[in-house]
Amino acid sequence: MMSQQSIKNLQRLKGELFKKFGVLKIGYFESYIDYHHNKLCDVNILVELEEPLGWKFFDLKEFIELKLDIHIDICTMKALKPALKEDIIANTHFV
Repeated sequence: MMSQQSIKNLQRLKGELFKKFGVLKIGYFESYIDYHHNKLCDVNILVELEEPLGWKFFDLKEFIELKLDIHIDICTMKALKPALKEDIIANTHFV
């Protein structure tokens, strides 16, 4: 789970994320694959983008990691596996 400070920092980044990367929505969710999730695990970030970023998607990941000083796993809503999509979106904490 993200710390309260990381959540606040993510909220502050929303405007900059939209301007630089076209991020419309951003949130975090718990891992459904790793049942041994703990504080040492990456944070799972879900984004909805204005348009596909191509290779710039890796810049988005690095930008968020540097700003929050945490490691993240990031995916778009379109990239979610159909079998997990509904549950992940329902359990994502959008900021």
